[in-house]
Amino acid sequence: MATLSLSLLGGFHAQLGKGEARLLPSRKAQGLLAFLALRPGQPYSREKLAALLWGDTADEQARHSLRQTLCALRKVLPPTKPPSLLIRGETVALNPAAVTVDVAAFEGLVTQGTPGALERAAALYQGELLEGLGLREEAFEEWLRAERERLHELAIHALAKLLAHQARTGATEGGIQTAVRLLALDPLQEAVHRALMRLYVRQGRRGAALRQYQTCLGVLRRELSVEPEPETTRLYHELVPLPLRDAPAVTVTLATPQTFR
Repeated sequence: MATLSLSLLGGFHAQLGKGEARLLPSRKAQGLLAFLALRPGQPYSREKLAALLWGDTADEQARHSLRQTLCALRKVLPPTKPPSLLIRGETVALNPAAVTVDVAAFEGLVTQGTPGALERAAALYQGELLEGLGLREEAFEEWLRAERERLHELAIHALAKLLAHQARTGATEGGIQTAVRLLALDPLQEAVHRALMRLYVRQGRRGAALRQYQTCLGVLRRELSVEPEPETTRLYHELVPLPLRDAPAVTVTLATPQTFR
């Protein structure tokens, strides 16, 4: 029996097996399925789910809307035994045997922490959780903001570890790609700007390294009203007259969770 594949990083995409994409009837159905899919097997009360997605309506109307949405989801989810939606009395859960979720795969790969796993995790992180999905429901939006921030920080952590490995092993081109992605997620990571400058020099691209310093300078002044750290400025002055054959070694300091905030 085919399972439902859910891609939630960078948007919402549902596909049954290797077939065509499955279209859900409403954004509320997408939000409900995504909420259940982040913790497959975890039962949630109908009361909680109704308040999450229909918090501004009367209780009876909210529960009626939930029942309608669950019925719509049953038509999309693969028929399995036990069923895809595990509805037991007043609780609802998503059968973990009936669905694969990119978020769970991403988190598992980051936990593994090997260079290969981190590369696969980086490939899975295509954007923020449920990008573009807004439901104008305060409880849902609060949950979504918290989950987006958690996964965003996890992606930064994974990319920083991957960059450190690539810098140590001389994977220059891969390191450049990782550093660029990392700075797109958090442009205030000054250590990553320095690492990227050194990687550019290692590749013989001194001009790109010097431009990267200017990018770093600009973002620090614009966002924090501060100047670069002495180490960054010193690296810049070292690079201006530096012969390419004497390119400095690349080092990366893994950012701490506090740096992500």
